[in-house]
Amino acid sequence: MQGTKPRVLEEIPAETVEWLLQPDNPAVAVLTRRELLKEMDDEEICALWEQRNEYPPTATILAAQHEDGSWDTPARDYQKYGGSLWQIVFLGELWADGGDSRVQRAAEYAFSRQKSDGTWSANPKASYFMPCLTANVGRALARMGWARDERVVASVAAIAEGYQRLGFLGCSDMQPFSLNGYCHMLVPKVLLLLAEVPRELWTTGAEELRDACVATLREREVFRSLPDEFSAFKDEIWPLPAAERAAGRERFLAEHEPLHYGDKPGWRRFGYPLSYNSDALESLWALMRICESPRDEYLPAIKLVRAEADPQMRWTLKNTFNGKMLANIEAKGKPSKWLTLRALQVLAWADG
Repeated sequence: MQGTKPRVLEEIPAETVEWLLQPDNPAVAVLTRRELLKEMDDEEICALWEQRNEYPPTATILAAQHEDGSWDTPARDYQKYGGSLWQIVFLGELWADGGDSRVQRAAEYAFSRQKSDGTWSANPKASYFMPCLTANVGRALARMGWARDERVVASVAAIAEGYQRLGFLGCSDMQPFSLNGYCHMLVPKVLLLLAEVPRELWTTGAEELRDACVATLREREVFRSLPDEFSAFKDEIWPLPAAERAAGRERFLAEHEPLHYGDKPGWRRFGYPLSYNSDALESLWALMRICESPRDEYLPAIKLVRAEADPQMRWTLKNTFNGKMLANIEAKGKPSKWLTLRALQVLAWADG
C-alpha cells in the first residue's frame, strides 16, 4: 500500500520529477520513489537500488581502493580529501552498497583504525577527542549496512560520554578558542549518526546528547550561530598564550554579553557532499531524520531552503570539493540531484 504523497509534490514540475528518476543516479532515483513518491519496492526499484555502486563518482572512488581496503597510508587517513576515512564518509553520502566486497574491505579498514574507546581521531595525541570525525565515519558505516554493529554503537557511546565529560559539544580543547563555547558544525553531524543507529541500541547518554543537539539548532534558528562579536574575540583572545585563553574568554564574555547572533554565511550556500562543516539544508535534514517535529524556530532556515529553489524546483550546487576529492560529484553552479532530493524531503517534512 502506498503512503500519502507530500504536498510539496504539487509544486514540482513533472520534468523535475522525471529528472530525479533518471537511472544515471540510482540512489537518488530510488530514494525519490521511496521517500517522495511513496512507492512500494518492486522488482524494478530493487534492481535499480542494486546498481548504486555503478554511479560514476562511487565507481571511481572504489576503483582507486587498495587491496587492504584503504586509499592511502594510515598516517594520511584524514588527509583532505583523499585519505581513507574521507572515502568512507563520501561513500556513505553516496549511499554505496555495503554488500559490495570493496565496501566491506573499506569498512574493515575503517574499523581497524578505530580507537579502543570507540572514536576515530586524526590527532597524534592519543587522548584527543574528535567527535566530528567519529560521527561522520560512524554515520557512513551505519548507512552502508553496519548500523547494528557493536563498533558503530560504540561510536555513539563515545560521543555521548565525551559530551558528558566535557560539558559542551566539541573537540577536546576547542572551548577557549570558541566564543560560542561549542562547535555548531558538530551538531548536525551527531544527529545524523544517531539517526542511522536504531534507537533501541542507543547507549546511556545518547538521548541527552540528541536533546542537546536539537536544542542548540532550535536556539540558533539552525544557521544563526555567528556572533557579531566574533571578530573582536578573535583579535583579542586568539593571540594569548594557551594558558591564558580560557580566562580571557570568560573576561570577554563578561564584557560583551549578551552576544548578538547573525547568519553563518557558509551555511546559506548548500553543498553535497559536505565534510566536517554543515549547512542549513543538511541541518534541517538531520532534524527530519532524527524525527524532530517542525517548529517556528526552524522557519527562517526552511524559508531559506525554499528561496534557493529555481523556477523548476531544483537546487543549485554552490559549495563543492570537486577537484579535491578522488571523484567529482555533479557540477558547481548547476542543478544538483542530491540537493534537490534533500531539499524536497525537508520541505515535505516542514509541510507536516
